[in-house]
Amino acid sequence: MLLRAVGRQMTSVIRHQTAVRNIAISRVALGGGGHHHDPQPVYIPKPGSLDWSLCSSPHAKSAHPFEPYKPDVGSFVGAVVFIGLTVAAVLLKTDTFKKDDGHHHHHTHSHSKQSSHKKEEEVVHHEEPEEKHEEVPSLETRNTEEVHAAHEAPAAVEDPVPSTSKNVDKEAVASESAETKTAEPEDNSAEAQEKPEGTPAAGHDATPSTSKVRSYHFKYAFKFLKSLERKAQNYQNLTFLFFQTAEEPTTSESKEEKSPLHCEYVIIGSGTAAYYASLAIRAKQAEAKVLMIGEETELPYNRPPLSKELWWYGDESAATKLDYTSLSGKKRDIFYEVSGFFVSPEDIPKAVHGGVSLLRGKKAVKICAEDKKVILDDGTTVGYDKVLIATGVRPKKEKVFEEASEEAKERITYYHYPKDFKRVESGLADKSVQKLTIIGNGLLASELAYSIKRKYGDGVEVHQVFEQNHPAEDILPAHLAQKSSEAIRSSGVDLRAKQKVEGVRKCCKNVVLKLSDGSELRTDLIIVATGEETNSEIIEASGLKIDEKEGGVKADKYLKVTDNVWAAGAIATYEDSILGARRVSSWENAQISGRLAGENMATAGKSEKAFWYQPSFFTKFAPHLHINAVGQCDSSLETVTVHAEPDPENPLEKAVVFYKSKTDGTVVGVLLVNVFGPSLDVARRIIDDRKRVEEFKEIAKLFPLYELPKTEEETKEKSA
Repeated sequence: MLLRAVGRQMTSVIRHQTAVRNIAISRVALGGGGHHHDPQPVYIPKPGSLDWSLCSSPHAKSAHPFEPYKPDVGSFVGAVVFIGLTVAAVLLKTDTFKKDDGHHHHHTHSHSKQSSHKKEEEVVHHEEPEEKHEEVPSLETRNTEEVHAAHEAPAAVEDPVPSTSKNVDKEAVASESAETKTAEPEDNSAEAQEKPEGTPAAGHDATPSTSKVRSYHFKYAFKFLKSLERKAQNYQNLTFLFFQTAEEPTTSESKEEKSPLHCEYVIIGSGTAAYYASLAIRAKQAEAKVLMIGEETELPYNRPPLSKELWWYGDESAATKLDYTSLSGKKRDIFYEVSGFFVSPEDIPKAVHGGVSLLRGKKAVKICAEDKKVILDDGTTVGYDKVLIATGVRPKKEKVFEEASEEAKERITYYHYPKDFKRVESGLADKSVQKLTIIGNGLLASELAYSIKRKYGDGVEVHQVFEQNHPAEDILPAHLAQKSSEAIRSSGVDLRAKQKVEGVRKCCKNVVLKLSDGSELRTDLIIVATGEETNSEIIEASGLKIDEKEGGVKADKYLKVTDNVWAAGAIATYEDSILGARRVSSWENAQISGRLAGENMATAGKSEKAFWYQPSFFTKFAPHLHINAVGQCDSSLETVTVHAEPDPENPLEKAVVFYKSKTDGTVVGVLLVNVFGPSLDVARRIIDDRKRVEEFKEIAKLFPLYELPKTEEETKEKSA
């Protein structure tokens, strides 16, 4: 019923507009009502710029596309014919010269009193122009032709329109009365000018002249047209209000409109997992719109070079451009994309072919899963259809350094971000930092100790302080951990094992560390790399489940947390079909899990893939100590190490370490020392097979622990 009513009102308005437009054209042809005609064309000739004489060249055309041809005589003829036909139609329609006299005599005596009364009102009107209200001539005082014309007007004018409010009706009546007031004085004054003194009133038997009759009909035709225009305008206003009331949003819809941004896919985080998730989404849906919300101000970047390649292969521009020369000889930086790759957050909702947008320097604090909104730290809300949590990890804070004085804190850096690399590299380059102390025994701390010493050599003193016995002893078996200590010391790093930092104080231009054995260590800069912790505040605020053991958000094997919510990277604790619940903090895990989560988000409800890939990691402590590992490499597990026999021609000591499960003895992890090639894929296959291994020497033959025998030609080339 609502649609039918709306359709009838729209039809009524269109017919009104058509009727008013047609009558307005006739009025223009007769010389009145010019303000209702169509707008002027685009081209407006300048004075004197056109020659409208009929003697011009018949083929000369104007350069302006909207300028008419100068010698177009047919245009003038057509205009004259059109005006003539219009005038004829008006005369025939109103019967101006045929029935006016008879009609006038027919109503002379019957309306004499009304006419005399009307004349008195006109006189009073001329005497009192300030009168606020004037009587509008009723339909009964009009002649038969006027009544006939009124009946021939579009029927939609008389159709009742349901009003939406009483205020609208009052406004319409008020506007109509106001327009009547402005129109009537003009009509009365014109009538008074046309009637000379002594002319009998309309009620007398005297026959009016043709000019008077024409003026009489033009006056009421003008009033009739004005009434049509007013009614059409009122109906338009009513129809507009009708639609506006019908389409008025509810309270919940109004709240949604207050959300400044909405995107189909929202990724919380801007690291490796977030970047590869956006690529996977776009690979599945070419026109998908993805918005990444990152707390960092940097573009998405590759984190491992901050402790490896930037130190090994970077030059003097590394501190500013974060670039280095790769082994292939090409210059590259740590960023995945340039800034032009990303669409601005304001343009991503209206991007025709989709894209990836990056909102930098903003922290998401809560996910409203029911309302499908993400709340930022500044109060802004971002709507989404599907969301991915990829907040990653941050450096772990140490109490002893947090309680230090503000002057001492200026010499402390929690190494994790590009700004930390810039600070350390700048200090070492300008020699404001000549004594450096690294706190921690993990992979990051050991890599930094080796990398910095490798680049600056004797130009800087590097100390590594930790409470454990050896570097990376939570991963490496005891004998390999001891060898790693020897390798790091051989590179020039001063290891302070089994030492705990008990105090920090500022002394002159340096910082003094008080160690647990009572000794003090003076240094220019302290790098804290004791571990990491998950960015899980948003998980707690959103009411999502956190794994108590691993510390990440709980996700299933499809990396799905709850409806329309996924997780990837170091923040996700997912179900591994072989190793159980896991949370892996490595670059390859971020890449693989990000891709899988993005693909599952794009194909949700159609086809989803379970996490099956075993991510690996790589590290380097010394020139001859390359470590690759895959699976669950935990030194607390039972391990079996297979060493290759020493080769006097090859200084690299090769070994394969197998980590056995505590429950069934199957291989759950493999660590490779100076073993390369397809060894990681072989190790993944061993873990996936889930078989008990009794003869590890036999299975170790799957790895290239020994080089292939060289041919006689290769031996001759080497000796030559």
